[in-house]
Amino acid sequence: AVVKDDEVIYAKGFGYRNMDKKLAMTADSLLAIGSASKAFTTFAMGILVDEGKLNWDKPVRNYIPWFRLYDPFASERLTPRDLVTHRSGLPRHDLSWYNNFKASRKEFVMRLAHLKPTADLREKFQYNNLMLLTAGYLVEVITDKKWETAIRSYVFEPLGMKRTNFSVEDSQRDMDFAIPYREKDGKIEQIPFRNITNIGPAGSINSSVNEMSHWLLAHLNQ
Repeated sequence: AVVKDDEVIYAKGFGYRNMDKKLAMTADSLLAIGSASKAFTTFAMGILVDEGKLNWDKPVRNYIPWFRLYDPFASERLTPRDLVTHRSGLPRHDLSWYNNFKASRKEFVMRLAHLKPTADLREKFQYNNLMLLTAGYLVEVITDKKWETAIRSYVFEPLGMKRTNFSVEDSQRDMDFAIPYREKDGKIEQIPFRNITNIGPAGSINSSVNEMSHWLLAHLNQ
């Protein structure tokens, strides 16, 4: 999509959303936006800050008293700002959540106490999905709502993002969604959908070109 001033001047899909049936991608085709989901979590946190319910620079423990990292110093001082700027000191540790479809968000946050850091708090940037998961769980604690409910209320509904959703199951119930593929040995082959709703705040949102243009316009014209 291309936006200018306060309107979308070009929106189009390219390629196929279903290669077997030769169904073309459209500007309304739903597909995973991946880690762009993190911006939605951070946006909701910003609204909570504006409402006086959250402070970017107060310790996470102010809101989740049992919160603990491997490093006691970081446990006491890690803030919401640290969560969303990837400066907790933890490396990715993606194997601690990847393909784990049963653990709850709270359980993932509790496991942080056992994951060793590779840097001191705020020493450097280290990309970490679990910190954004924790940010989403923090939104749940403060709002007393599921992260999905909070994001829909704070973001999707005000922006008219009616088909944007949180799971591959929701996408497959829609009439226009993209099937995932990969290239292997020079061939394109279909791969299974991967449901990562339990780590949703870090990456589970599915949307379309047209609806993401609403999100883009909101930021450009704030």
